[in-house]
Formats: sequence, structure tokens, C-alpha cells
Amino acid sequence: MGLGTAAVLRRVAAWRPDAAVVFGSGLESLPAGATVDDDLAYGELGWPSTAVPGHGNRLRLIRVPTAGGAGLRLALACGRPHGYEGWSRVELERPVRDLVSAGAGRVLLTNSCGALRPEVAPGAIVACAEVVDLQAPPVAAVPARMPVCTAEEAAAVAASLAPAPVRVGAYVAVAGPQFETPAEVEWLAGYGDVVGMSAAPEVRAARVAGAGCCLLALVVNRAAEVGSHEDVLAFAGRLATSLSAGLLGALQARWPELA
Repeated sequence: MGLGTAAVLRRVAAWRPDAAVVFGSGLESLPAGATVDDDLAYGELGWPSTAVPGHGNRLRLIRVPTAGGAGLRLALACGRPHGYEGWSRVELERPVRDLVSAGAGRVLLTNSCGALRPEVAPGAIVACAEVVDLQAPPVAAVPARMPVCTAEEAAAVAASLAPAPVRVGAYVAVAGPQFETPAEVEWLAGYGDVVGMSAAPEVRAARVAGAGCCLLALVVNRAAEVGSHEDVLAFAGRLATSLSAGLLGALQARWPELA
């Protein structure tokens, strides 16, 4: 790590973030009333930058007003690298590890995902209590399961997002970058409600670092339907408005002390 990178990370720590938020494909948006204190390129932080469209590769340090008047300091990681681009496990986990080290002991992750089950429709939000990790090399005959938070904590987050179509469920992380076939969807539905190509490294990093975690999977399509990344971004752009409107409430539902 160069001295420049270390100095930038110290700057983030000195700003004292209350929580960190990671935005998935096409989901970057600011909550109402937010002010931006700092805007840093991932390269300044020594983080991997993705070439996938819909990811800004910037860390934005914002203040959001709250009813109590004190407001919240949120570190918004706008975009994420992906394993299929060739980044190592250590590189994929680094942004969350650095944010937790900088004081953000609460990490809310978001991503755009595909529905695996008929009862989960595009436009829904799944508050994930569990990640089924199919990205890491298997060490047993069954996939690795990682708790994100308790079912009760996920239910509280889901309730805060009403009246949006929201449910508690499980997220299946696959390697990508290709979309799933119908046969794969049938198999994956035995493990979870939604599927995507991210989040597992960040959940793992947060857990190892001792941070609280929350994962909101925003459903942009039905897995195995013909489509493109451009379609994902178009639908995610419509969901980004709902996400920004509910972000503060979701954070406070997961971590009541932030209220």
C-alpha cells in the first residue's frame, strides 16, 4: 500500500462513518436531502475498479438528515468488482475490510439479481438472511451457507420497506458472467429465492471483520429469461429511486441505534 492510499484511508476514518452502503449494478442513488462531503475514486483507495457498466467506482461520503437532527454519515461504495473479471478473493473483500477498519461497523449491501422462484417477481426486494456461496471452490458436497443476519433482523428491514413488494429470503451467489439456463434455475431454486454474481465476498469480509451486515437483493428479471446487462441496468435504474427512498429506514430498522 502506497503512502497516498494510506492517507486517503485515514481521511475516511477521520470522517467517522456510521455505516457503509455498497451499490450494485445500476442502483447508485442519493437519499433525499443528502449532502456530499467527499468523493473518492476507487483507485485513490487502492481498490479494484470494475469495467462492468453501471458501477461508478467511487466512494462518496455523505451526510443524511434524520428526524433527531444529528444526521448520519454514510460511506457509499458506488459499484463493485466481480470475481469473473479476474480479481482475487482478497481484492474482492478489500473494500468492505477497509470500510470496517475505517469505523463503518455496519455494512448494507445491495445488488441487482434474478428471481429463481415464481412467487418472486421483478420489482421485488429480498431482504436476505442468508447467502448460499457457489463462487468459492466447494469443500464438501453441499454449498457453503453464510448467515447475513438473523431472520428477525431481515424481517425488520423488510417491514421498513413496505409497501414495496418485499420478502425475507436467501440469495445464491454464482460465478457468472453468463446468465443461468432453465436447468440451472431449477437446481438453484432448491437453495434460494434469488441469484446473482456478487455479495458473497463482501458478506464474508464483514463477518470476519466483526461488522453487522444486511443484504438487499433487488429483483430486475427472472433468471434464465433472455436478456442483457443493458436490460438489467434499465430495470435497476427504475428500482434505484425506491432504494434511495427506503435506504435510511432500512438502515435504522437493521440497526435501531442509528435512529
